[in-house]
Amino acid sequence: MKIRTIIIDDKTANITTLSKLLTLYCPQIELCATAENITEGYNAIVALQPALVFLDIEMPDGSGFDLLSKFDNPGFAVIFTTAYNQYAIRAFRERALDYLLKPIVIDELRQAVSKASQQAGLQQKHADLEQHLQRLQAAQLGKISIPVLDGYLFINQQDIIRCEASRSYTHFFMADGRKLVVSLHLKECEGLLSHGPFFRVHHSHIINLQYIVRYTKGRGGYVQMTDNSIVEVAASKKEAFLELIKTGLRDRSA
Repeated sequence: MKIRTIIIDDKTANITTLSKLLTLYCPQIELCATAENITEGYNAIVALQPALVFLDIEMPDGSGFDLLSKFDNPGFAVIFTTAYNQYAIRAFRERALDYLLKPIVIDELRQAVSKASQQAGLQQKHADLEQHLQRLQAAQLGKISIPVLDGYLFINQQDIIRCEASRSYTHFFMADGRKLVVSLHLKECEGLLSHGPFFRVHHSHIINLQYIVRYTKGRGGYVQMTDNSIVEVAASKKEAFLELIKTGLRDRSA
């Protein structure tokens, strides 16, 4: 299985060298783009949706960490490539797959790409299993299957108060007080909950409209849920959210 890859480095020579090394020693890599600054790198990632990014840290228009901060839940693995070793701890805190010092050692590059290949294989198995479980949902009336840390859990959608993004995971807050750590990005959860009374009010929050207690006006505003949590409504979501609430009120009075 080929791994769609982007290289982001502010020096053309570094990009050329790494590209040649990948071609010679890492045949599983499919290099689909390169970029020489943060803006180009961000646009390439958004447009091409790579599985792997080789990312320099110090660049004229910002750092590799600045680029990662633009993504709420990065759907790609990151291998940092840098001439500086002082960023290693922060890199792994940012869930970097590996950290390679320049000049890049071939064996270390191979090992890093091997990690990416293994991760891609696991993700594919996860996707296949998820599709199978989705088919089982028809037999589980009103329930969805969610991947948790120790397996899969079937839950009633109506028992979910809200979902909150946490990097590559999502926290499900349940009506019975449980907090479930789910091994899915919030966007994937949004797809699972598309047929229920759920609305993504913010890039990091999905709420169950049945559990809203109060809406407070503001630029976007805030909602209070039955578990006393306060969730911000993004300004870009406000109009659609208020229209959805008004529609619900009209439907109840009809």
